[in-house]
Amino acid sequence: MSPSLFSEAWCTAAVKAFNDDPDAPDALEGWEGDVGLVVDDLGVWVAAPVSERLSAPVLMTAEALEGKNPASQATASHETWAALIAGTLDPIAAVVQKRLVLRGDVQQIVARMSYRGLAERWLRAIRGGD
Repeated sequence: MSPSLFSEAWCTAAVKAFNDDPDAPDALEGWEGDVGLVVDDLGVWVAAPVSERLSAPVLMTAEALEGKNPASQATASHETWAALIAGTLDPIAAVVQKRLVLRGDVQQIVARMSYRGLAERWLRAIRGGD
């Protein structure tokens, strides 16, 4: 059984699956700064990559995450994140519709859009290969 979306277990599994993927070092090459994700009132913070690996995620309130002022941040509702993860909502459409709000160093996020296959693989790994 897979962990609940954006639970601590899910976030930890997501980072582990990402780090275990052979394309992760390429996706992280040149990445600078920490990253924040906001899901409703939940903040998920990940420190800047070290040696082309992500550190364990830290869950906190969205307000506490704001205080950390991450270099890059993406904010959306749980429903929007779920649709993005399921592949039923295109990330560009979500931004245009203002369902997904990006701030900070957005160029780093946009430059990695070609790594969607990597995201699909680590999401499958979290769901147990379904």
